Amino acid sequence: MNIGERIKKRRKEMDLSVEELANRLGKNRATVYRYENGEIENLPTTILEPIAKALSTTPAYLMGYEENLNIETDFIAELMKDRELIQHVNRLSQLPKEQQKTIFDMIDFLSKEKGL
Repeated sequence: MNIGERIKKRRKEMDLSVEELANRLGKNRATVYRYENGEIENLPTTILEPIAKALSTTPAYLMGYEENLNIETDFIAELMKDRELIQHVNRLSQLPKEQQKTIFDMIDFLSKEKGL
């Protein structure tokens, strides 16, 4: 499996459209299709890292150096499908720096917000 195939596979696992991924990357749909179809090979890290971040994975996974995603990235990807949860995360990230929480505080906050 090549980089483009991994990008496409991961995008589909996250239930993202090409349009949504393109928006996350600040690119157009045609560019994302070119990444996925292998028309653009040897992606530089300036492109590969934002793609990996948008897909909640690592550049190493996309390049085939890691065969499996770790549980944490799968968990985050699953959470990111929840639009309400995304709104909560956005509210947290807009707090002044001195009020921003650690990741554990965020998880606790989100758990309470979701009634878990």
